[in-house]
Amino acid sequence: MNILLLGATGRTGRHIAQYAVENGHKVIAIIRDKAKALIPGVKFIEGSSSDYDLLNKVLKGVDAVIVALNISRTSDNPFARIISPLTLISDTVMSLMPAMELNGVKRIITISASGVGDSWNNMPFYSRWLVRNSNIWHAYKDHDRQERILRNLNLDWTIARPVLLNNKDSDQYTAVIGKPDGGGISRKGVARFIIDILESGKFEKDCVTLFSK
Repeated sequence: MNILLLGATGRTGRHIAQYAVENGHKVIAIIRDKAKALIPGVKFIEGSSSDYDLLNKVLKGVDAVIVALNISRTSDNPFARIISPLTLISDTVMSLMPAMELNGVKRIITISASGVGDSWNNMPFYSRWLVRNSNIWHAYKDHDRQERILRNLNLDWTIARPVLLNNKDSDQYTAVIGKPDGGGISRKGVARFIIDILESGKFEKDCVTLFSK
């Protein structure tokens, strides 16, 4: 399968790229800095993920799109300064839609977060307080914009909503529609889920909560 991956140099995106290559898929990734093109087997193109003309060019012959973008901060501290555009994810999806339509690409999988949109009340009170009162809130708002765009389009979309991402060396995951009944999930687990459903076709037009037990 030919895959366009956006966010390939991020902490989750790197695992998605690696799993995709290991499973025999061809991966094209648009990145801002080609000096970060360090994943063997991936074709890297330097540019902006929201550049419609570039997207239209690279989508030729692509079977599916994976969006693993996020609003970046200078550190994991929830109050750390934001260093990426506040509408990076939704701007990218807005540019993707007409380019995908023009090139006949129907499958798109995006990473959001548990607590976004109609899953807000699935989070404990203290988690909701932290999100609303820190710079994490900007990411949640843009994930919500992304989800709203996708839900209104005739695409084979899947929205993955992981609970509390971590860097554990495990690719195990539990996927449900609705409220989680477990804890955080590793980035490897999210990556494994994405490649699994890309190959199986499961969870089309679904928001899927990801966690580990």
